Amino acid sequence: MSSAFGKLAAAVCAALFALAVSSASAAEFDRYGLESVGVSLSSPQAGEHADLTTSFALNREAGIPFARTRDIEVHLPPGVIGNPQAIETCSVAQLGNTTEESACPTESQVGVSEISLPELSEEPFAGTFIEPIYNMKPPADSDIVARLGLFAGGYPAFINVRVDPVDYSLVAALEGSPSAVRLLGATTTLWGVPGSPVHDELRLTPQEAVERKLPPGGVEVDQEKPFLSNPTDCSTQREMTITARSYQLPDDPKSKTTTFPQIIGCGKVDFGLEFSALPTNTEAAAPTGIDAELTIPQNEAPAGRATSTLKSAVVTLPEGLTINPSAGDGLGSCSPEQVGYQRPEASHCPDNAKIGSAEIEVPALEHALHGSVYQRTPEPGHLFRFWLVSDELGVHLKLPAEIEANPLTGQLTTVFAGIPSLGGNPQVPVSNLKLHVFGGPRAPLATPSSCGTYSTHYSFTPWSGGPAVVDDTPMQITSGCGKGGFSPGISAGTRSLRAGSFSPLVFDLTRSDGEANPQTLAVHLPQGLLAKLAGVPLCPEGSAGDGSCPASSRVGRLTAAAGVGGAPLWIPQPGKAPTAVYLAGPYRGAPYSVVSVVPAQAGPFDLGTVVNRAGIYIDPDTALATIKTDPLPQILEGVPVSYRTIHVEVDRPDFTLNPTSCEPKKITATVGAANGAKAEPSAPFQATNCAKLDYKPKLKLVFRGSTKRTGNPAIKAVLTQMPHEANTKAAVVLLPSGEFIDNAHISTPCTRVQFNAGNCPKGSILGHAKAVSPLLDEPLQGPVYFRSNGGERELPDIVVDLHGAIHITLVGFIDSAKTGPESSRVRTRFLNVPDAPVSRFTMSLFGGKKGLVENSESLCSRKRRSTIKLKAQNGRALNANQPIQVKCGKRKKGKR
Repeated sequence: MSSAFGKLAAAVCAALFALAVSSASAAEFDRYGLESVGVSLSSPQAGEHADLTTSFALNREAGIPFARTRDIEVHLPPGVIGNPQAIETCSVAQLGNTTEESACPTESQVGVSEISLPELSEEPFAGTFIEPIYNMKPPADSDIVARLGLFAGGYPAFINVRVDPVDYSLVAALEGSPSAVRLLGATTTLWGVPGSPVHDELRLTPQEAVERKLPPGGVEVDQEKPFLSNPTDCSTQREMTITARSYQLPDDPKSKTTTFPQIIGCGKVDFGLEFSALPTNTEAAAPTGIDAELTIPQNEAPAGRATSTLKSAVVTLPEGLTINPSAGDGLGSCSPEQVGYQRPEASHCPDNAKIGSAEIEVPALEHALHGSVYQRTPEPGHLFRFWLVSDELGVHLKLPAEIEANPLTGQLTTVFAGIPSLGGNPQVPVSNLKLHVFGGPRAPLATPSSCGTYSTHYSFTPWSGGPAVVDDTPMQITSGCGKGGFSPGISAGTRSLRAGSFSPLVFDLTRSDGEANPQTLAVHLPQGLLAKLAGVPLCPEGSAGDGSCPASSRVGRLTAAAGVGGAPLWIPQPGKAPTAVYLAGPYRGAPYSVVSVVPAQAGPFDLGTVVNRAGIYIDPDTALATIKTDPLPQILEGVPVSYRTIHVEVDRPDFTLNPTSCEPKKITATVGAANGAKAEPSAPFQATNCAKLDYKPKLKLVFRGSTKRTGNPAIKAVLTQMPHEANTKAAVVLLPSGEFIDNAHISTPCTRVQFNAGNCPKGSILGHAKAVSPLLDEPLQGPVYFRSNGGERELPDIVVDLHGAIHITLVGFIDSAKTGPESSRVRTRFLNVPDAPVSRFTMSLFGGKKGLVENSESLCSRKRRSTIKLKAQNGRALNANQPIQVKCGKRKKGKR
């Protein structure tokens, strides 16, 4: 026939005819199979451009095969590589033109195939034919990476070469061979260097093959370039498999495997490369991507040996170049199922998992492969990893890589170890690889915090078993050098500033990009900004450690932003686990504590749950509260936590209470940096509408016991107050005239040292006190002491030492106040009462031998009054001359 298309049409017709007439022998079809297969190399030297010969023979009886062959598939072992780009190609039209000058160019011949057919007179072609094999241009938009063409029994046929998606080896398949041909077997030799003069005598046209004659003297060609290369790995015993399918039973393939020649001499194979890794952003402490380029020069000399293929690569980025938490915002991931791992199909990774691009130059392909870098779906212990993916030119590349983050420093090491089942990367020559990791505000990396020259360390290992190429490549950070310092800011306050009312408390700590990272935090609340602890179940101690607190203990929530650049990551992200703040019991010497629970989840990553506990410390003298956290985590699973904002909102209903004083105050913080720096930012705080609060407390003084002259009565003071009023700021009480301090009873006051140590002598105890507050479940109560003041005042101080859920001390000053030219009265002043609601305060002072007060005259001789001066936190005052309560006996008849 004059064209390949005509012969193909004839082959189809012959196939239909053959199938129709052969149905009678269907019982013999299952005997179809491979009798033998073989493979050899002209040289077993690693990297050698050797000739590759494969052969097969089919089962037969009386010289006739049991079925007609449709497909022959040769699965070559990994490392056997061809480079069709180095050889001239033949078109389909040229292959079909067997006589004219426009037939396949001689330079496109890459081997010969010796085809065996039955010796039957009725067959148009019989016996053995030596057919030339030509390098063909593969069809576009297919999974065929190379194509070879030949004539099989006078009919054109194509050998399509594909890449196995599992081990990236070559699979050469003669598909749809002419059914009119009863193929017995074939021996095919592909030339390592087709242009070599040793092949001149076998260069022939299809017509010359039909005529069974070789050109006299051979044919010379000018091109002499390598077409095939031996593997560069000598450690593996390889195998080759041939599979045959018949037209009669196409779903019953027959396979046979044979040992591939052992490759030797890997020590003679060269391996060299150049590598660079540069940040896309040279600013310090900023988001960045990476531009990495690997160049492996290939030895393309016909008499030379191929360069060793790359087995593995380990690249360690400079210390300080770390993962940027901002990258997790909106990032997706790609699973093995989505990428189509080890399957001959295009990947379907989601767009939001794409973190970079790639360009790979493989000499055997028509042009560079363009691919993408996708975030792989994390697994426990393997959080940071990616796919290198390309679906071009019939290649489905799905190369996995791991990123190891140092858990202490965050330094990153990228490991290209290849396919686990292969023990390394595909044994395919790569002359150049460009890997671009995206930059921008949410780039996956963060540059070091200071300018300078940094080194990336790399180690590239060849398949040849030779020494790895180990070296360093520099990168520079040249801008943003002035960053640093430590000046965090805070904003804080309640959402409603109305005095005496409940309102959520909001606190924000902010840090500028590039500054030192906060590590410790203590928040100092102003007086009067309190919490109603009554009725809140505490998180059990066993649950506080891991954050498994019950919902009933929840008092608030928090959000945090972390990362470098202008788009930090906010936690929690939509759809992720919520955060929470719980109230817990004593911790590190504090009477109460709060437990913050933050699930560190972003994008596809789950870095676990961060639990931080903070003690709530109450100053006993001022009742000021300080919340002091445990050290803030600086790194999680190798990811540095660059805090930008920490936002806490205590939003439990009726929990946070505003002061009743509208004096200007501050909320301050003591913040320690990881580098040892400290800062004390503050935010103004001032309640409003204090004047609208009522102030109507009641104070009752009761004298009991001895009422006679020189007696020492017991005194009980009871202060009561209704809710929603301004709190008391100061209280001054002048005892009735005629009452004096009994100096004989103040000889053993408690010293400050003894008081602070909780070791006051019994003789310093004057009585007992009890305070009931709506903020606490139980009253505070404790002794009343006489405590020395170091000579600051004439008489010792009277100190109320209240214990319970918290510890509060009230200090009163005792002296004599002039009330006239020649008169004075005992005065007790409590001038610094905390701004806290107290519904009932009771102080009972002993009488008798321990009595502090002595009567100068009988309490029952006349009506006695005390002077009371109370001052509220909002400035209101209550002054009164109030009769004291005394229990006097009944008079006897006839006596006064």
